[in-house]
Amino acid sequence: MDLKQDLEPPSYGETARFPAAPIMPGPSRRDTMDSSSTSMSLGTASIVPLPPTTADSIRICTVALTSTDKIRLIGTPPELTAPLRSGILESWGTIQRESCYAGSHEFKLKGKPWHVEGPDSVRARRLLAAVLLIMARNGWNLLQSTGMTRRDQDRDTLFFEHGVPDAQVELFTVSFNRSDRIRVIGLAPLVSQMVTLLKQAISSQWKYGIQREKDYCGAYELKLEGRPFVAGGDQSIFTRMMLAQMLANFRAAGFKLYGSVNIGEGSDENEVESWVFRRATPCFP
Repeated sequence: MDLKQDLEPPSYGETARFPAAPIMPGPSRRDTMDSSSTSMSLGTASIVPLPPTTADSIRICTVALTSTDKIRLIGTPPELTAPLRSGILESWGTIQRESCYAGSHEFKLKGKPWHVEGPDSVRARRLLAAVLLIMARNGWNLLQSTGMTRRDQDRDTLFFEHGVPDAQVELFTVSFNRSDRIRVIGLAPLVSQMVTLLKQAISSQWKYGIQREKDYCGAYELKLEGRPFVAGGDQSIFTRMMLAQMLANFRAAGFKLYGSVNIGEGSDENEVESWVFRRATPCFP
């Protein structure tokens, strides 16, 4: 993980709300959708939606976070478009328009989720978690997130492999902010449990301790003493031991690191990376 200084993208924080079952909602649009999206701009009729790529029994599809405000479903089965639309509306809000882009299904959102600051950084992480949750419920597990281009406004591309649908999928997010803050984002009872484990990791491996704790837009924020995410010398070792202890504590509680995703930049143009944790289940051992 890139632990470069994130000078000031104000915290995340949220009590995430994800679409509940059933996971395949009907085609009706939510009232929050902009009126411009009520008719799809599908480009030329000759463009055929791209299917998942395959090799033997392996199926791979892609969700690309691009520009400052777009999500592209590339090779994603068309039956996922409706639940993903519902998840976007639930977690972020208005969809400005939908279109076909070179065979992909593109959502253009209102606002700039991939160039976040203030409360929007909360909603952006909620949006990321909602996409991952819906994909997992429908049997598409995150294989890798990676930056595929050097274009300034392109974010990570998420690659998914088809597996077994997981009706019990449970996620939460940990974000690293500025030079000294850790925020836990998710449903309140789970966040409380994970914060306790996080504080144990900090107290055992970061000798400088915690300066303060607070809520920020629904996320739980811990501001550490010192600057662990721009640390040099022996402090850089303490930082990595703290993170390793956090991973161990969460794993012992049944959660695995599911992905590390760079979803955008704050106003200070420092990269912001988020860790997403997923509970191990029979569908995701």
